Amino acid sequence: MSAADDRAYLEAQRAFIHERLGRLGPEQKLLRINLESRLRRLDEEIAALEAVAALDGRAKASLAFGGNPVAEAGAIEATFGADALKAFQRLVSTTASTLGGRELGARGRIPDEKSYRLFVTGTFPGSFGFELEEMVTEPEQEPGVLRGAVDEASRLLQATQLEEEAYADAVAQSNPRVVRALASFLELMESRGATLRLAAGERECRFETPELVAAAAERARKTDIRESEERLTGVLRGVFAVGRQFEFQLDERGEVVRGRVGYGIADPASLKPYLWTRCVAHVWIVTVERTGKEHRTYYLTRIEPLPGDETEPEQR
Repeated sequence: MSAADDRAYLEAQRAFIHERLGRLGPEQKLLRINLESRLRRLDEEIAALEAVAALDGRAKASLAFGGNPVAEAGAIEATFGADALKAFQRLVSTTASTLGGRELGARGRIPDEKSYRLFVTGTFPGSFGFELEEMVTEPEQEPGVLRGAVDEASRLLQATQLEEEAYADAVAQSNPRVVRALASFLELMESRGATLRLAAGERECRFETPELVAAAAERARKTDIRESEERLTGVLRGVFAVGRQFEFQLDERGEVVRGRVGYGIADPASLKPYLWTRCVAHVWIVTVERTGKEHRTYYLTRIEPLPGDETEPEQR
């Protein structure tokens, strides 16, 4: 059983005991004492799992399959298992490369792909699953990148089941090549009639029928992402630390552009001196197109005074 399964089991037990406690009458004192004692032990076990997860920064995931490639005896087709692991590894490696600050071209090899390897450390029955884990063998590897990549891959898989706007917003935070790797993984599942469950950290996503897999694959396959860089002139109207949001009013049309402060700007508060002044905003625009509709997300990468403008940023 994976750590995510352990946590889910303990949480279910805790919820059950809370429910029973709420139904007890005042005369059931002994039963209340026993249940409250069990509840305290559950809280301690959950806290222990959280502490272990916090100390161990390695990437871990449980990847389970069902459907056509899995036999009733708890066995899996060897070719499917190998292909599925390869496709998932490619999704994680591509994601890790972008999180590690690498520039990825539309095609070609992934830089330092060997640094982002996951290893099979076990299997589990039921449908049929693989326990995957990072082995820290690359001293030059940046800590936490692979774990972040596994979490990001699970976030994107989960996003394929969201409403259209939420899905577009989720993939806009990614990279076109990552989304193509996501589509390739789901297309493999679809072509083989497989179902899927991925548990990584606190996140779990399930595709329990071939129809759900097919819908997710179709969604990812028909997602087109374009990226561009623009220089906007106008007034910075707002910067919000919560959610790293910004608002910028354009000179030309008076339109207000809303988006996110890029992580190249470490502290959004550093932009406050430019509030309500005319300035130049350098933005990275990610356009997600699906079924003829476009969703644009703006990322503020840099801001500077308007050349020739005599107004100095107000110090606040």
